[in-house]
Amino acid sequence: MVDVNQNTAVETDNAGLQEFYAEKYRDGIADFYSFVKEGETLGLANGADWTGLSVLEVGCGEGLLSGMIADAGAARVLGVDFTGVAIDAAKIKTGHKNLEFRHCDFRDIDEKFDVIVMEGVLEHMDDPLAALSHMAEHQLNRHQLNRPTRILSSSPSFLNPRGYIWMTLQMLFDIPMSLSDLHFLCPFDYEDYAKSLDAKVTWTSVDQDWGHGPRMIEDFDNRLRNALRDKGMRGDVDRLLKWLERTLDYTATTEFSGANLIYDLEFPVPEEV
Repeated sequence: MVDVNQNTAVETDNAGLQEFYAEKYRDGIADFYSFVKEGETLGLANGADWTGLSVLEVGCGEGLLSGMIADAGAARVLGVDFTGVAIDAAKIKTGHKNLEFRHCDFRDIDEKFDVIVMEGVLEHMDDPLAALSHMAEHQLNRHQLNRPTRILSSSPSFLNPRGYIWMTLQMLFDIPMSLSDLHFLCPFDYEDYAKSLDAKVTWTSVDQDWGHGPRMIEDFDNRLRNALRDKGMRGDVDRLLKWLERTLDYTATTEFSGANLIYDLEFPVPEEV
């Protein structure tokens, strides 16, 4: 059976993405993205009262989010990434007495944490559910706290005009939206994960104008042309963009329609506590 969430247009795996991202960080990661995802980063940074908490950020990159969480009062923040170039940059760019960066696989971390945070990371994992299961069982400090523990994670969502266009291109013509996203995750996927992990999930939709707004047009103007070119296909992108521009006044914002969603997986207090 075909896994509809798998990006069949990307012929790599999580390990194969290490050099991909190392190259992007060496070149300047900001140039890799068409714009900074302010809503996603700020949404995660504002996703909890960090005061006194121990926090692990998986896939911390250059450390912006980890630094924001440390500044917000976390007792300890550990940022880890499998790309050494990113960690080197994080150590230079971000500093705080309660903040540490480490070049390693998250599965090699022995310490326990109150909250685990991931910004746009889970969709790059070979097996997202297995990754979440490992975090829930081996890293969250569930058996030493008398309060719930959490995983905060953001992922691109496709329940918007931007997503419907990309999923059509991906699933019918194998044209990738991204060369690094191994999966396409939506709220129903996280609901399935939460059920498997005996957790409760809620979400917040961010980056609405990227899901169906001016930033969507801006993103398509570059990304769509490049994707078609790389696939050896031609299309009248200008015509599509002009049509999409006319639809912007008719958009309806919903709790799902942002280009990124921030998911809060909350794990109950173990019965033995």
